[in-house]
Amino acid sequence: MSTTYILDGIWGGHDRWEPMRRHIEKTVGPCRIWKYNNSGRVSLETVAAELAAELSSRGETFNLVGYSMGGLVARETIRQSPALPLHRAALLHSPHEGSLVAHLLPILPACREMRPGSEFLRRLDAHEWLCPTMVTWCAADLMVFPGKSACWKKATHIHKSHVPAHAWPVVSRGIREKVAHFLSES
Repeated sequence: MSTTYILDGIWGGHDRWEPMRRHIEKTVGPCRIWKYNNSGRVSLETVAAELAAELSSRGETFNLVGYSMGGLVARETIRQSPALPLHRAALLHSPHEGSLVAHLLPILPACREMRPGSEFLRRLDAHEWLCPTMVTWCAADLMVFPGKSACWKKATHIHKSHVPAHAWPVVSRGIREKVAHFLSES
């Protein structure tokens, strides 16, 4: 049985994912919220290295659920450590092609990495991705702007959210159920 790790986005309160964690634990199996420095002051490469080290030390198959910036951390973790036994990934409203909003905070390393066309995103996009992956995106997302940036071409399952709110995956029962269903598939 795979453990699922939930990664929040920039500035999010990790515990807000408790409803998702409980639902996944009830329907899929063990699940934990991976609490990391999501202030934006630490590069995504550094955070991903920390997650890769933890996952490697556990030596078990796992799922990743990454929201917003957490989705990029999930992808970077696998780019850095491709031998990790990732079973499935759900990347919710993540700026795969960057977000123009990231230009507003140029002093934060993570925001510089999330700018469209950044070296970080180019390197991440060049990496082969073979894991079954579900993404959610919203055309009217004002944090991942333009919203289509979250519609990742390497995903195997794409769900468009019609609710114009970046934080919708945090509270949406429907998205929670889609994630759990996706993770439970073999």
